[in-house]
Amino acid sequence: MRLLDRLRLSHKFLILGGLALAMTALPAGLQLHGMSTQLRALNAQARAMPALQQLGQAVRLTQVHRGLSAGQLGGDAQLAGRRPAVRDELGRALQATAEQLASVAPTQATALGALRQDWQALQQAVSDGAVTPAQSLARHNQLVARLLGLSDQLLHASGLSTSERRDTQALIQAALQQLPQLTEQLGQMRAMGTGALARGELAPETRGLLRALRARADEFDAGSQASLQRAQQHAPALQGELASALASEKTRTAEALRLVDDGLLNADSLRLPAGQYFDTLTSGIEAVNALATQATQQLLELVQQQDAAAQRALWLMGTALAALATLALLLAAAFVRSITQPVHQAVQLARAVAQGDLSGADQPHGSNEVGELIAAQQQMRARLRPIVAQVRSGSEGVALASSEIAQGNHDLSGRTEAQASALEQTAASMEQLSATVQNNAHTAREASQLAEDTRELARQGGANVEQVVDTMHGVHQAARQMADIIQVIDGIAFQTNLLALNAAVEAARAGEQGRGFAVVAGEVRNLAGRSGEAAKQIRGLIEASNARVSAGNQQAEAAGRTMAEVVASMQRLNALVGQISTASQEQASGVAQVGEAVTALDQVTQQNAALVEQMAAAADGLSSQAQGLVQAVAVFRTAEEGHARRLPAPPRAQQLIAAIA
Repeated sequence: MRLLDRLRLSHKFLILGGLALAMTALPAGLQLHGMSTQLRALNAQARAMPALQQLGQAVRLTQVHRGLSAGQLGGDAQLAGRRPAVRDELGRALQATAEQLASVAPTQATALGALRQDWQALQQAVSDGAVTPAQSLARHNQLVARLLGLSDQLLHASGLSTSERRDTQALIQAALQQLPQLTEQLGQMRAMGTGALARGELAPETRGLLRALRARADEFDAGSQASLQRAQQHAPALQGELASALASEKTRTAEALRLVDDGLLNADSLRLPAGQYFDTLTSGIEAVNALATQATQQLLELVQQQDAAAQRALWLMGTALAALATLALLLAAAFVRSITQPVHQAVQLARAVAQGDLSGADQPHGSNEVGELIAAQQQMRARLRPIVAQVRSGSEGVALASSEIAQGNHDLSGRTEAQASALEQTAASMEQLSATVQNNAHTAREASQLAEDTRELARQGGANVEQVVDTMHGVHQAARQMADIIQVIDGIAFQTNLLALNAAVEAARAGEQGRGFAVVAGEVRNLAGRSGEAAKQIRGLIEASNARVSAGNQQAEAAGRTMAEVVASMQRLNALVGQISTASQEQASGVAQVGEAVTALDQVTQQNAALVEQMAAAADGLSSQAQGLVQAVAVFRTAEEGHARRLPAPPRAQQLIAAIA
């Protein structure tokens, strides 16, 4: 599987094409091999047919020479005069047969060479009268048998005997086997009968042989007729070609066989002329040979037709296979090209998008699966362009806004630190004020106690009243200072609340990353509200204290004017001093609360300073992330890249920056 994953599509298609070619080439090769084998067999059969015809001619001439030799040896001068011409013709026929066999059947040609030597010896012996009629007949019969054997061997060697066509088989049986055997039977009867008629006597054994030959002649005649009928059934065109020869063969063969019966087998005495018997048998044999020749010629035409048909079939098959192979190669190349080119185009488009290049133009594509893939990729690129442009613009705006927010946070951090320093100074002043108020309360208690003991010291009490009046003036001034300080604290609380509100708004715009900061801003806002409420309460106490101090001051002034009446109203003075002591204790308690509030406000301010520093760090981080986003988006290239511009910060960010500044 890993090897297949590493192979390119063209290589995979090449492997599939090779497998398909192998799958089709094997049966096609077997078919072509079978057809070529059949064509070679048909060629061999066609080349063997002339040799078979020459062998048939040699058999017929040998049979004729056998009969003439029998007549010559029997003393018939007429037949002896006709023998030399047949002898010479037979010699030429054997020579032609040897030449034919030399090219198609060398083994049979060698056997024919030995047969020719025997033939030369036999014809010389007949010419010299060195053989008896019986010996001549036996030796001629051997020659004919050997020639027929060579014909059978050539039939098997050429493949004609194993032909699959029924018409061809029937013609081979009739023309090359049964009809030659019929002529042989007739030839032997002609030779034996001619010799007997020439001598004027028929030996009993010769009569028995003639009867046997007569029976076999009938058998071969019937067999040849049946074979020719089968051939005509499978090839109706043969009926017209063989009709006249077949009719002549039937008539003459019947006449020859009747003459054998009437002139020899059934005759009481041999009065039939030998020449007439020889001519009649020869006429029948010639009719059989004519039919065999005609059938052999038809067989040759059938074999040639089969050979031509096989050649045409082989040529058509080869041409069709070559055309189909060429068409398959062209179609395979076109198919592979139609698949690999769009796939390559899709890969190039995907690589361009992966590298951030979205500026390519859409290319034409097909409507198949690969075309749909390319169309989907082009749609993806087209939809990515506005998204990337929008993200780029937004990231640049966020980067700019975060930079300005970070700068504003840094400024806010500095001012918060200054505010924290001022609060520390206020806390120190409040501690001093608290000490003064505590001292006033202690003095008031002592005054209340001394009032009862120093009634008689009224005069000195007047001085003390004046001192009290001065002290009350100081307290009045300190109360005014406390009111101013509380007003400053209330303003700081209001500004802190406003800053916490703005920070909460910005944290809400930051989303998930600003959630923690929003919580801290809410806490700061709550503390600022509590600080403002405490400052309002302290302001009310101080205003009440100022009112009481003013009242005490007026009473002290009245006491100074009416010091003379102090002694009488000392009891009342004691009560008033008690009230003053109570008020001083309340003032001490209020001042202590104001000190605690200022201390808490100082802590809140310190926390605010820390939070502002955290906000500044977060803004710096956000700015860094925005810059990273800008750099990441800058990888993409769109067609509108040249028209891109730096966008300003969003309006809400500008408002927040202005509020911080």
